[in-house]
Parts: sequence; structure tokens; C-alpha cells
Amino acid sequence: MTEPLADVARTALQQGGPTTAQATADHLTVPADTPLIADVWINGDIGFVLLLHRRNDGLVAEELYYSVRREDGAWERPDHLSGGIVGMEVADSAAVEDALAGAPMSVVAESESLVHTGRDPNGDDGEPVRISELLVSSEVNLIEIERLSPASPETSAPFERRVTGPLMLLVLLPGERIRVSAMRGAGSSRTRLGNALELHNPEP
Repeated sequence: MTEPLADVARTALQQGGPTTAQATADHLTVPADTPLIADVWINGDIGFVLLLHRRNDGLVAEELYYSVRREDGAWERPDHLSGGIVGMEVADSAAVEDALAGAPMSVVAESESLVHTGRDPNGDDGEPVRISELLVSSEVNLIEIERLSPASPETSAPFERRVTGPLMLLVLLPGERIRVSAMRGAGSSRTRLGNALELHNPEP
């Protein structure tokens, strides 16, 4: 790879997400020599980036990075949290649909990491954040997220995220609970697909 993954992750945070070209693409392709920004999750001044890259043996691997935003608005160089082989060829839409078995979306990976969120003024030990990856059908172009707890300072009104590929990243701080709905949207029209998922990160 021509560019370190941490630098790619920082660029993704500066952009706020995948590029416009990727967001409008009909499918996801993981090239052999260039890492791909699968998704970006930003909550205030903390950000997470999910990257995909193709290994020398041809398998697709994922890497999760985390960073904090400085007072001047710039992101620190991201730290690597986790990584591993993706259990499917995400560039193959048929393989994605087979894995979903008719569902519009499904949680395919969950993990916890201790990160410095900046919310605790009494120490730098960090807080346990819960990280979920959603596998999303090509029929879904929007996911709606509704916050069900007052743990976050963000508004509790539902908000939408545009789907830019089959893998979506969701990160919950301690005490946060959300409801996630898969949707198909065109203009102002919205159609809910399947059942909503509820995700929760309990207080430690």
C-alpha cells in the first residue's frame, strides 16, 4: 500500500465519511493496492473509521481506527483498535445477500474497546465503547437511527445515514441505546424494510 492506513483513516475523518464517488457507486470494490474507507462514525470530538484492504493472499481484511479531534479542529493521528479477515467477499453482492438470508441488515461483528472519550474530567483511563458492524443489503440505501437514552448530548430525534457500502459502523458510548431501521428512500419517500435492531452499551 502506498499510504499508511492511519493516514487514510485521518483523511476519512477530515472528509467526514467515504468519498462522494463511492457513496454514489452501485457496488463496493476492494482493490488490491489501495485501502478503502468502508464507513466513518463521528460522535462529537471522537471518531472511528472502518477500513477494508485486500491482503497478498487475496482475502479482504478490515481495520478499525480511532481518533480524537483537537481544539483547533484537526484530528490526531488515529490509533489502531482492531483488525482481521472479513468472513466474506463484500464486493460480491450475491454473497452479501446470501449471508443476510433475506434480512435487510444484520449485526455481523461486535467488540468493546477502552478509549479516551474526553467526557471524564477525573482521569485518562478511558471508557468502554461498544462497536457494532452492520451488514446491509443492496436494497437498503438509508438507515435511520433513533437514540433511546439520554446518555448522549446529541438530540434524541431520529437521524438518517446514507449507506455507502455493505458494512456500516455503529459506536455506542456507555449508557447509550439506539434503534436502527433499514430503509429504502427516494426523494421524500421512505419505506421501512424488515425489523428494527436495538443496540445497547450499558454503563460499566
